[in-house]
This record gives sequence, structure tokens and C-alpha cells, in this order.
Amino acid sequence: MECNNTHCMWNAFGHCCPEDAEALENARPNKLDCPSSLRKDFEEQLSMIASECRELIFQRNMKELIEIKKFIQSQRN
Repeated sequence: MECNNTHCMWNAFGHCCPEDAEALENARPNKLDCPSSLRKDFEEQLSMIASECRELIFQRNMKELIEIKKFIQSQRN
């Protein structure tokens, strides 16, 4: 199926090519909010944020790391 959504990781040569038959069935070509799309730009943004967090954590001492861990755990409860 033809698709011009260049942000989608499934888009290859202007076509929508998800691996899953169900995803292909649910695909809405030429739409940014396609339920079957995996967005490249979101993946890149997530990777950049993870790298920034890693850099910041490496600059912390043990006391600060314990506080960060407690904060993260409190957010998951």
C-alpha cells in the first residue's frame, strides 16, 4: 500500500510495509497518527533523552544517586 508518511519506520520506498498482517490491516496510509506506525522521530528523541540522562547520572555522587533511585521508585508506585 502506498504511503508518504516518511516519519514511520515501516515506510520503505513510499510503501507501508509492517511485518504483522494485523498492523498492515489497521494501517492508515499518509497519516501521522497511523495506529500501525513506529515513528522514527520519536525513537531518535527517546535515544537522545536517554543519552542525556546517562551523562547526568555519571556526574553524580553516591548520595545523589540514592536520592534519584528513591525518586524514580516513588514515581512507579
